[in-house]
Amino acid sequence: MRFRPFTELDLDLLNRVAGSRPLSLGAVRFFARTGHSFLAEEGEEPMGFALAQAVWQGETTTVLVTRVEGRNQTVLEGLLAAVVKSAYDAGVYEVALHLDPKREDLQAALQAQGFAIGPLVLAVRVLGSRGQRGETRGILE
Repeated sequence: MRFRPFTELDLDLLNRVAGSRPLSLGAVRFFARTGHSFLAEEGEEPMGFALAQAVWQGETTTVLVTRVEGRNQTVLEGLLAAVVKSAYDAGVYEVALHLDPKREDLQAALQAQGFAIGPLVLAVRVLGSRGQRGETRGILE
């Protein structure tokens, strides 16, 4: 399996594994420039992707994984390893993501890659008409 940075030309490949939440061209263009986002492929078949960016927090930088999708736990582990390596190579020594507790495969992959789970929980408030409709998905996912 190969893990590589992607470009906007990979939009169709990425969306083949994005499920019910397809990526926009603008999102792909942004994450393609971060140096921390990857596409997993088996031959020519897309197997998953990780969207991540470095975030300056005033005293330290953290690579924040905003979304990771994979066809199985092995793919998820490989994507997390690629993000961790890119962070380390950039001199960033913190990698974080928000975990949906329903994603048991991702939790297992995170633990296999040395991530600590918890104890923080993400609180979300969506403003405007989306908030009035009760939408909360997609925030830092």
